[in-house]
Amino acid sequence: MNYYEKIIILDPNIDDSVVEEIIGKIKDVITKHDGEIFKVDNWGRRKLAYELNKQQKGNYTLLHFKAPPATIIAIEQLCKITDSVLKFMVIKLVKKKQIEAILPSPVDTSAKSDDTAGDDTETVTEEENQAKEEVTSQEDK
Repeated sequence: MNYYEKIIILDPNIDDSVVEEIIGKIKDVITKHDGEIFKVDNWGRRKLAYELNKQQKGNYTLLHFKAPPATIIAIEQLCKITDSVLKFMVIKLVKKKQIEAILPSPVDTSAKSDDTAGDDTETVTEEENQAKEEVTSQEDK
């Protein structure tokens, strides 16, 4: 599976509920093709760089997801037949830094409320210190 970024510009005159419905359809296509959605970021209504279909504003939404290549064809077909879509683009992410940026960060273990979580980190540092001392004592011999 590949990692993708999709930007979609919708007609600014439609309701927010219709925007959510269109984005929901796109998310359904991704999940039906065994894809995984990492982030959906609604940027809201913004001024377009140039006029599209006699519109000077557009409703922007950004999606980050992982899916098989066949999914992109299905998403593009859906966007082409939806009248409210002014413009869309799908970009395949290939650089490691780009992919790491969209992946959800791992759960922080220090956020646990257990008192033992702090003890584990102290034990690791003590073991590291012992290992360092052994190495330096061997180097002195």
